[in-house]
Amino acid sequence: PPPQPPLAPQDVYINQYNPANPLSIHVDPVRSNNYFLILGDWGTAVTPGTCQRAVAQHMKDFVVRQRAAGKNLLFVASVGDNFYWSGVKEESWEASWAQPYGVNDPSSPLHDVPWLSVLGNHDYGDDDPFAGCPHMMLRALSSVGGQAYGAKQLNRDKNPSRPANTEKYWLPDYNYHYELPEADLEVIALDTNVNSIATLGGDWHGNSEAFNTCGGEGQVWNFLEKVYRSGRALLRERAQAGTARTVLILQHYPGACQKEVFEAALPPGRKVNVICAYGHVHAQQCNGWNLQGQCNMILSGGGGGCCAPEIAQAGFAAVSLDDAGSFRTDVSSGEVSMPVGSCHWKRRLRQA
Repeated sequence: PPPQPPLAPQDVYINQYNPANPLSIHVDPVRSNNYFLILGDWGTAVTPGTCQRAVAQHMKDFVVRQRAAGKNLLFVASVGDNFYWSGVKEESWEASWAQPYGVNDPSSPLHDVPWLSVLGNHDYGDDDPFAGCPHMMLRALSSVGGQAYGAKQLNRDKNPSRPANTEKYWLPDYNYHYELPEADLEVIALDTNVNSIATLGGDWHGNSEAFNTCGGEGQVWNFLEKVYRSGRALLRERAQAGTARTVLILQHYPGACQKEVFEAALPPGRKVNVICAYGHVHAQQCNGWNLQGQCNMILSGGGGGCCAPEIAQAGFAAVSLDDAGSFRTDVSSGEVSMPVGSCHWKRRLRQA
């Protein structure tokens, strides 16, 4: 059929997804036997560099040790900048994700492990130009509930052209939540990229064509502002309706977790251990602790996708659940982090 006119932008963005463990993540009945990993800023452009591969191997080695100790990996939480420099390309799924982590390789410790993802500034830009303005497409990748979708990383119900064998990479909408009641755990994933419009795709080198295609930077801002507001609404909704004692909030930027929005909406009597996880800064670092002395503000941007000389330390973070409804974190020990100075990049990034 001939192309149809672009769909009119909606005043309110509606997040559309299934939260009830659609990936059938296995939960060990003993809560303290379960853990998850946090990784950010990992998808090296074109082909994995030595640092991304080194971090990926460090993850695999960690999972092997945990498995030998009887521990169960629930998922990898990916906090954005999943595909450098300006959005995912078709070949990037294999070169930058499946191959280095072995997600489709039965011999890999990370085989068949779900990845719960959010988008960072480098997941937008000229290689995924309509991610920031899907209503401007002459023919959207899909239309669900009358709402246009145009971001290439979204699940196949939103992007039917996404390659096969990527089903375990979970991004059902810009904002979403994922419930694991057997683990007393919930994940809330947010898109906060409206606060970094100028650095989508890195800088103008990576976003000028996308902005022109969208009809100007203002169109992108208007769309992402609606997405952002819908994410804040989701935080309040899950505070009111959720039951998990541990809640993980994922988004890309330091200082943008909005933990206070969630906690302010909690009903009387509900107590929650909240973890904020983010990247953007290429380091492994704890930015805050809870009353039990566990890190609950986790910077995990050392996935190895980018880039000298900004990198402080490469690696990932690990969060182990406990039997009291809380958690234990490892953000920067040698178990999860690479030795300082052990990773090198060949290209400097224009903008973090």
